[in-house]
Amino acid sequence: MSNRFRIRRRLTGGGEEPRPLWFVTGVPRATRMAAPPSTWQKLAAEFLGTGFLVYVGAGSAAATGVIAAGTKAPFSMAQLGIISFAFMLVIVGAVYAIGHISGGHINPAVTLSLAVSGKFSWREVPGYWAAQLAGAIAGAAAIYLTLGRLAAVAAGGGVTAYNPATTGFGRGLLIEALGTFMLVFVIFGVIDHRAVPGWAPMAIGAIVFAIIIILGPATGAAINPARYLGAVFMMKAFGGKVLWSQLPAYVIGELAGGTLGGLAWVAIGRVRADAALTSLAPAEPVPVAIDGERIQENAS
Repeated sequence: MSNRFRIRRRLTGGGEEPRPLWFVTGVPRATRMAAPPSTWQKLAAEFLGTGFLVYVGAGSAAATGVIAAGTKAPFSMAQLGIISFAFMLVIVGAVYAIGHISGGHINPAVTLSLAVSGKFSWREVPGYWAAQLAGAIAGAAAIYLTLGRLAAVAAGGGVTAYNPATTGFGRGLLIEALGTFMLVFVIFGVIDHRAVPGWAPMAIGAIVFAIIIILGPATGAAINPARYLGAVFMMKAFGGKVLWSQLPAYVIGELAGGTLGGLAWVAIGRVRADAALTSLAPAEPVPVAIDGERIQENAS
């Protein structure tokens, strides 16, 4: 073999030029493809994403209660706005971080609605639900680690509840169903291929912010069975009082509302086979006519 094939080129700064990746792996660049995330990677992503959601979101509610207990300040729209904003920011960050790995569901109602509408495999639902619930419990435990057991229990531990004196079971169920319906409806819309790309996490966070503002005073706006159950289980574990009679209103209402929200979007968002797709891009300019003749598009 000729010496010119044995000598590797030297880099200007010293050392040898690295071999091309196709030479090392034996696979040409044109045929290499990134392997999809494995099952454990998806479940780990859902675990962490839901944990972040509960720790920051529900934790902000608990932290507000801890501060209010010390200052004796009444709860107002300012505190509700801060809690809503905390939920928005953590959802935006979590969905951007894990959306390309697991889809960024971080909500059993979202997972169920995707499966019912045929956009997600049913065989993956149990694993996603288990990961989301485990993540929610871990996130709720981290609230107690951060704020302290006594303070967190006194502040409610981020648990959502409605006032039985003013809100009955059926009304509480419908309120949570309505909020989750809106959330899932928006999620389906922003993940559609026709939606403006790159804005899904911001849109999802924004709708959560808006929903909490109106639902918060009524039911606490859980709109997520994992978020609700994680906080409830940890509250019970640390000696707090839990209204178990309200659990079905949250879980059933959220799962049913999310499913209906997904199906509603599928019904109105379906495109007929003969329909022309529309987009937000400007239309192509139409050539004008001069002296009865069309100007050629390539004319200078």
